Amino acid sequence: MKKSKLKKPFQIKDLETLRAVSDPLRVQIVEVLTAQNFTVKQVAEKLGLAPSKLYYHFATLEKLGLIEVAETRMVANMLEKVYTSSADVLDVDPSLFKFSKEGENEPMNMAVTSVIDSTREDILRSLQARQFQLEQGVSEQPRRFILNRIVCRVPEKRVAEYQDRLISLIQEFEAENVTTARGSKYQPFALTVAFYPSFHFEEPEKEK
Repeated sequence: MKKSKLKKPFQIKDLETLRAVSDPLRVQIVEVLTAQNFTVKQVAEKLGLAPSKLYYHFATLEKLGLIEVAETRMVANMLEKVYTSSADVLDVDPSLFKFSKEGENEPMNMAVTSVIDSTREDILRSLQARQFQLEQGVSEQPRRFILNRIVCRVPEKRVAEYQDRLISLIQEFEAENVTTARGSKYQPFALTVAFYPSFHFEEPEKEK
């Protein structure tokens, strides 16, 4: 039995849901299911993990409405579930990210940790998976891998310009994904962006 519906952005409005989706493994599960429908076993194979390590995470994501059963089928007299993501985009309510001088910034800390940890896990898994593919005889196809960190002192008036250009690039990147069919054979590429003011612990200059 199959079911399908038009996907909409999933908005995270509370701290409990944000905590749940901040787990790097759950982020990877949702990303895999956004591209194509899979069983728990199939997702585990893609991530290089045992299925037993994913069942709890699948149950949590399904309870929160981030994933859902798209199809059920009988396999060897057992009911097998095929899952899909409930949304193609996760949208966090900006009100959760109100920065507080009192130090109560758990939502911001979780979001930062989730993005960085998910990116790290994805890069390391991708390198291992690609090495395995090459060992199995897959043809080599050189691709550029860009990883960079730089801290520069720039005039405040230029910051908005850089931000606008980055946002335009992100939007263009996302739009390109929309034009391809779900479940297509196009190679996935990941883009992580962080652009922020870098502070150190020091006495602030007093206004004159």
